[in-house]
Amino acid sequence: MSRTSTRLPHPVPAGAPYHLALAGEKRRIGRGVLAIVLLHAGLLGFGAAFAQLGGQIDLALGRNSVVTGGTEFTTVTLASTYASTALLIPWSMLIQRWLYGVGGASLHSVARVFRPAVLGRAILVLAPVWALYMAVLAVLEPSPAGSWTTADLVFMFVVTIIVVPLQSAGEEYGYRGLIFRVAASWGRGPRAALALGVAVSAVLFATIHLSTDVWLNLQFLAVGVAFALIAWRTGGIETGVVLHAANNVFGLLLALALHADLGASADRSAGAGSVVYLIPVVLLAVITAVVWYRTRAPREA
Repeated sequence: MSRTSTRLPHPVPAGAPYHLALAGEKRRIGRGVLAIVLLHAGLLGFGAAFAQLGGQIDLALGRNSVVTGGTEFTTVTLASTYASTALLIPWSMLIQRWLYGVGGASLHSVARVFRPAVLGRAILVLAPVWALYMAVLAVLEPSPAGSWTTADLVFMFVVTIIVVPLQSAGEEYGYRGLIFRVAASWGRGPRAALALGVAVSAVLFATIHLSTDVWLNLQFLAVGVAFALIAWRTGGIETGVVLHAANNVFGLLLALALHADLGASADRSAGAGSVVYLIPVVLLAVITAVVWYRTRAPREA
């Protein structure tokens, strides 16, 4: 008689820090590389599919979208990009479950849930600080004005409030969640694991932004390092999600309020940044230091 059973996810070892959830006796480097490749394949694949969908919508609306060979960087194009990145949340969970046998819920935190208390503190304390920085940046680095229709403004406002936070969370689950853990599992000892996890996740995060500007790349690296350290220290990605969403949401809301040219604002070529981008680097260092001090020790389940 054959016996059927349901294969359950492997539990994360009790008391394991967030970044060591996938660590074991073997480093499984090949499996980790496959996980990273699959994550980026999803990022590119979802992006391409949603871009084509957005392009068809633009064609139906009579818009000259860059996706269909035109010159207009439309709001539909931008919205489809944000929506596709949000899919990294379930995709990261699926990859972790498939390749490592660890349930996707553990990507939230060491408690295997998205912790409301940690989320609330980050929103109340850190989001206003980041909003102030974004306002200062808008003054120091003003974007050129663009032309907006009322329909585009309303549409982008809705997308900014609903979709952009999910897009920000998608990158956190992918880079400060899956990749951080995968790279950390290659280290021998907790310090080496942490260093590997932070370095690999930060470099890959900067790379996907496809910038050739030294100041912008410095900012992206600072974000990657700071958010990974915060995830390790707090035992979850809630704080990183809040800071990431605050950056993207407040930046877009300011662009809408100022009727900025979104195409110009998205420029990441050499010369697009300036020494002003040292401000977020310093701010991230301060925030990380404060979180480090306030948390005292890495959170455990």
